[in-house]
Amino acid sequence: MAPLFLASAAVCGIPGLLMLTATRGMTMTATAMDAVLLALIAWSITPAFAAIPLYLSGYFTFPDAVFEAYSALTTTGARLANAEDLPRVFVLWRALLAWTGGYSTLVLAAAVFAALDKDLPAIRRSALLTIRPDNVFSHLGVAARRIALIYALLTGLIMVGLMFAGNDLFQAGVLAMGGISTSGVMPVLDGDQFSNLSLTGFWVVLACLFGSLNVSLFWDALRDRTSFQDPDLAGILALVVGTTLIFFVAPGEGLVEHVANAVFLVSTSGYQIGDDVLPVGLVGVFIVLIGGAAASTTGGVKVTRVLMLWKRMGAELAVLADPSSVMPVSFRGRVTKDRSLIAVWSYVLAFAAVLGTGAFLITLFGSSFEVSFIATASALSNAGPLLDQITGEPLAWTEMSENARSFLIPVMILGRLEVIAALTAVWAVFIRR
Repeated sequence: MAPLFLASAAVCGIPGLLMLTATRGMTMTATAMDAVLLALIAWSITPAFAAIPLYLSGYFTFPDAVFEAYSALTTTGARLANAEDLPRVFVLWRALLAWTGGYSTLVLAAAVFAALDKDLPAIRRSALLTIRPDNVFSHLGVAARRIALIYALLTGLIMVGLMFAGNDLFQAGVLAMGGISTSGVMPVLDGDQFSNLSLTGFWVVLACLFGSLNVSLFWDALRDRTSFQDPDLAGILALVVGTTLIFFVAPGEGLVEHVANAVFLVSTSGYQIGDDVLPVGLVGVFIVLIGGAAASTTGGVKVTRVLMLWKRMGAELAVLADPSSVMPVSFRGRVTKDRSLIAVWSYVLAFAAVLGTGAFLITLFGSSFEVSFIATASALSNAGPLLDQITGEPLAWTEMSENARSFLIPVMILGRLEVIAALTAVWAVFIRR
């Protein structure tokens, strides 16, 4: 298998080294929108190179290899083959791609979204996320190294815990990378370690919780214990508790298993304790479309934005009760400007538009509307295994046509890059100019 990966490294590594050499020593500046465009190009091209060893191995056709690579690097986790049907090196390749995609997502949040949302309280005020909007490279190197340290330490902690739980180094590494990146990558496990909440399941739940939190929270918590009062934590807890209660009244697993599955949904990781079909599938779709905190590895709209809109709704209801009153909306101790709330609404509407349009277009490839909607929601929220869990099919993505799966690749990228930012970059390049 080594020659396959060497071929992939040569195809993408040689041009990369040439460009690095050509630009060495150059002083460069880039606005936040320039960085979004660069990220869009990188996320659109890089997975294609990562698909090379998958295709050359003969285990996947070319379209399937491309789908698997994009799914892994965007941390979507939609799979076309089970781990037991693949060599271990390809399972590890999935995990490494997903782990790299998760780290890239966090760096993107630090480099771009903190600058784009400089007036929006959706992003925590943190030294880790302090970026000049006129030059995102001003602090990018420092932020990237800090995020790498946090990301690697959390991954290492989970890996050690999983090894103490009885997993070997390979199993622990794959699960740790899959959990912290919220990609849902699974190795072949000994016995039925995911049939109920074992010690292995506990560490995977913890990894997904870490992945669903704002990365700056870990950095700030080292110096300020009040960081744990962040509203994102309350929002994620409310989603987990609410989902658990709904699942608990449905037949199936016990309370502890429902809590674990609620965490997996909020983190958009796609893991599942037990083998039953996900109870109340519509709730599962709703939760993954929300997702975890901003500047996390999760997909979805992000609970931070939902909390801001919830506060806005409360203020509007108060004004309806007393028209003479003035009710400013505050979040994280800052008054939220109307234009910031309009930006949040614009994001939610763009997200919904992509979801609805994508679901409709997928039906043109022969899938039912139900499957098309769930598949589009799974791709857009980067929660690929959700389609398997709701339909009850172990490899539900293989039931869709190659054209339908290929169409959903841009949807995965849009979900990973934050829909409104990616669409704005496309508008700036291909329409405005």
